[in-house]
This record gives sequence, C-alpha cells and structure tokens, in this order.
Amino acid sequence: MAHARFPILNAELRIRETTNSDIDRVVSFHNQNYKDERTPLQWLWEYRSHHPDLVVFTVAEDDERIAGTQGMIPIHLGFRGRAYLSGKSESSLLGPQYRGGETFQKLYAFAMSLCRAKGMRCVWGLTTATKVWRDKLFFSVHDDAIYTSVSVLRLSLPEEHNKTDKMSVYVLTTLAYLYSSVRRRLFLHRISAKGRRFSIEQNLRSYRDLDLLYERLATEHPDLIYIRQDEDYFTWRISNNPNVRYMSCFLYEQDLLQSYCYIGTGSRSTAYLTDFTFVDDDAGAYLLKEVLERLHNRKVARVSFLGNVKNPLISTVFNLLKRCGFIKGRSPLAVVMRSITCEDEEVIHDVKNWYLNGLWTEGYTW
Repeated sequence: MAHARFPILNAELRIRETTNSDIDRVVSFHNQNYKDERTPLQWLWEYRSHHPDLVVFTVAEDDERIAGTQGMIPIHLGFRGRAYLSGKSESSLLGPQYRGGETFQKLYAFAMSLCRAKGMRCVWGLTTATKVWRDKLFFSVHDDAIYTSVSVLRLSLPEEHNKTDKMSVYVLTTLAYLYSSVRRRLFLHRISAKGRRFSIEQNLRSYRDLDLLYERLATEHPDLIYIRQDEDYFTWRISNNPNVRYMSCFLYEQDLLQSYCYIGTGSRSTAYLTDFTFVDDDAGAYLLKEVLERLHNRKVARVSFLGNVKNPLISTVFNLLKRCGFIKGRSPLAVVMRSITCEDEEVIHDVKNWYLNGLWTEGYTW
C-alpha cells in the first residue's frame, strides 16, 4: 500500500497527494516559478471550497522540497442531457532541474488515476505547452481555437518615460479606439427591443433558468458541451471569487432567461466578458448595449472577450462583438482534452462541441 500511495520515481523523488500541511510550500513553489504573488487563501479557494472531496492535487517531492505539482479541479459539464464530472487541469508545474525526463508524465499519470477513482469522465485544460500535452500526455490538442476580442472604450495618454515605445502603442490604441467607437455608435444606434419586453436584472430568478437556457441551446446543437452552473458552482466561481469582482446581468423576456453576462471588473482599465451567452442576436445585442453603457459610466478603458471560435455558438458571440467594433485576435492558449471513461470519445475530442469562454479559465483574471 505504501508503494501505491507514494510510487518511487527514482532514488530521491516520490509522488503523493497533498495534505493541508503542504499548502504553504505548494504556493511558494508556484510563486517562485511564475514570479507570482498568490496566497494560501487563494489556493484554498481554488482547491478546497468547491467539491473538496473530488479535488485531485498531487506533488512530486524531493526529500522535503516540492519538485512538481498537478491539480485537477472538479467541474460538472452538461452534455447530451446528462451531467459529466470532469477534471480541469491546473497547476501543471515541474521545477527546472527536474525537466527533460519522465517525471512529469509519471506525476500526471498518478493524478489521472485519482481522477478515474473519483469518477471524472474526462480531463481538459487551457495551456501554451502544446508539445507536452500532445506528445507526452497524449491529449487532443487544438491550438487554433482560442481567440480574444477587444474593444477600446476610452483613451489614456502615454507616460513621459519610455516615450518612444509608449507613443507607438498609443498610436495603435488610438486607431483601435477610432475603429471601435465608429462601429459601436452605428451598432448601438440600430438596437431596439423590436416589440419584445426585455428586463435586465442583477440576480437570477432561479438557478434552473440557466439549465433551461442551455437546454434550449442544445436543441439546435445536441453535442454541445457546457459548464453546469448550479448554485454551488455559481457561488464558488462568481459570487465568492476572491480574485475578481463580477458584475452580473440577466436578461429576461417575461419568464424566460434569454441572455446573461458576467463581467470581471477587478481592474479599472480593463473589463472582461467572462461569459456572454444569448439565445438569439436581438437578446444578445440588447444586453451588450446595457453592458457597454455601464462600463462607459465606470470609465473602463478596454473590454475583452475570450472564447473557442470553433464552436458555432461562441462564433456567433464573436460575430456580434465584431458588429459592435471589437477586434479579434488569436490567443496563445490551446484547448486540450482527454477522455477517461466517456463513451462518446469522438464528441469529447471534437473541439467544436466545447462552449468554452472566459468562465473556463482559472478564475484569477477572467
């Protein structure tokens, strides 16, 4: 049993699950390697406040030193009318002196075995390290799916120091602002409810409303894969997120939720459309107008959206944003996924089925 829990990598390294006594060292390991400033409280939010019994977090250890980490966050996905427990791959990190061998593959294989034991049907993630996931971990890798779309709402003057570099950025930003503002004015001028009785509310009337909205989207896209946003998930990811403050907007037409949006407003300069979802263009455009007016009143300079352009519904969001003056560009992130016990592997591995936007990120910016 000792060898099953702590498999030997070589004479010095072992793999095991984390305990609470490891948290400070795990966070310090992350910060040292990424030049970050995360705290143990943030780690506890990410890995211990949402289905903690289903979380997987493993370490490779060299005596008392952390050599590598691998986390899997439990996320329930909706797919063909069923809920699938999945693992979101995060905290994939190996110290520089341990890279180049098979340590990471063994660390990941151990984490995957725990995912299987806890009933996770598949594992997925967002990464820039595509070669490792494709060649070493045998994931499906899609490095041409994730794009961002940005609109410049307000200009700010460049600072005096490094004036040459800042001026070139300022010129490009000014051109983007002029383009965005012209398209935005034309777009907003044409928006109307067209006789429909919309109401925009700060809170959901019922969490069941989100399920019903996605059930309607899935009638036209039966292989749609989306995050199941029940009350526990919404409270963890949106309401109680310590990293990002969200403004939520829910657009109803009588009793039906037709569109919603979560806007991350942690930075005054940039707002993030973490999730912008609508059943039809009229509802989406009407809600977008409200969101942009609120961001303008808050003096936000830029607003950004991230999503899987291969998914037809997310592509519709990009098209609506383009009409409003947003400028689309490719992201360095790739989508990776691997089935564990999914019966429909061809559907899971087809990136066009994944309704992926900023809500699927780690929750520190988006």
